[in-house]
Amino acid sequence: MKTKITGSSAAIFIIISLITVSCSKTDDDLPTDPVPIELTQDQISLIESGNSFAFDIFGQVLESTGENENVMISPMSISYALSMTLNGASGATYDAILEALKLSGITAESINNSYKDLTKALLSVDKRVLMSIANSVWTENDFVVKQAFINILTNYYDAESESFDINDSSAPDRINEWIENKTNGLITEMIDKLEDNTVMLLINAIYFKGKWKSQFDESKTVQMPFYKSAINQIDVPMMKQETEFSVYEGNGFVLAEFPYGQGNFVMDVILPDEQNSLSNTLSQVSDANLTTWINQMTKRKTDVSFPRFKYGFKKKLKDVLTDMGMGIAFTESADFSNISDQYDLLINDVTHQSFIETNEEGTEAAAATVVEIGLTSMPLSPLVFRMDHPFIYIIRETTTNTIIFMGRVSDPSIN
Repeated sequence: MKTKITGSSAAIFIIISLITVSCSKTDDDLPTDPVPIELTQDQISLIESGNSFAFDIFGQVLESTGENENVMISPMSISYALSMTLNGASGATYDAILEALKLSGITAESINNSYKDLTKALLSVDKRVLMSIANSVWTENDFVVKQAFINILTNYYDAESESFDINDSSAPDRINEWIENKTNGLITEMIDKLEDNTVMLLINAIYFKGKWKSQFDESKTVQMPFYKSAINQIDVPMMKQETEFSVYEGNGFVLAEFPYGQGNFVMDVILPDEQNSLSNTLSQVSDANLTTWINQMTKRKTDVSFPRFKYGFKKKLKDVLTDMGMGIAFTESADFSNISDQYDLLINDVTHQSFIETNEEGTEAAAATVVEIGLTSMPLSPLVFRMDHPFIYIIRETTTNTIIFMGRVSDPSIN
């Protein structure tokens, strides 16, 4: 029986893990298969907790976003920003941030060390892929911050230390310029204005650019229908390719893996069967299930129809993180005495912004998170993978399963 994988009917879920660095070697000198990243037990615990957090916050964001809206977040970017913030928290506030991040029982020192080592490994594992991770801490000129807090961010997160004047109307422009530079121009105008009580900003920015290991031939791209719903269709540029991919046929969906570079980073696409809804498929998607499905993948010749897509997404996360158990951090009961013991501080909000473009060559993606601190076997017939309906995607690193980006494509025609 011939099964099709198409991006035209309901919705597609994609998970992508991307990392790229510049290199002096030619591509011919580089590996062509994934290079395993060796992990300590602390790093394994961090990744497992991080992936659990990824599915939790992605589900919360989907619930609070319209069903026909494209969604994309970088759980890794959010985790970096909140982990930096964790180092300034104490007491119940510290415990609440740990709980939201699914890191209860893990010390801040272990988290800091693991992120430092994991970052170094991710950025060097595949030189065919370009990824950068940047952090910064911005302090208001008159705010007295504990040097020990700044030292932790500098030593473990390589955070740049900047200052701003809350009365200077150009301050948001300077901060936006930093974010834009660190995301290669993909994330722009992230901050509209600063609240009058803002004394500190903790920022993470991630940039990724990876070429498909098996690229699509642009001459084969054709206009095809994408079915936003059973009664609503649009025509979109559909990339086409028939080759061998790793796939898993589940209950009402197909999972396919599209590698970048040497294969350390992949985009996993979870595509519902045409008769199945994305919401029904999403009810099966979890960290544990994804791991099981990936382990049961088999290589199979696959007839792929993959829509080009390009969109941005922006979300205030205060309500989402409150629902995840972090509410105290946004109230006057918050305790950030490890940032400063001269002021009572709270988180004003956490802003997340992302961008992704996927075409015949590969994927370019970026995300930024701003935490605003304020006072207070046998050959088979080709599997058809026609992504002509909504889907989910995940970008991850394959040897560690570290999730970098997650998204939902409901309408690939939206720029």
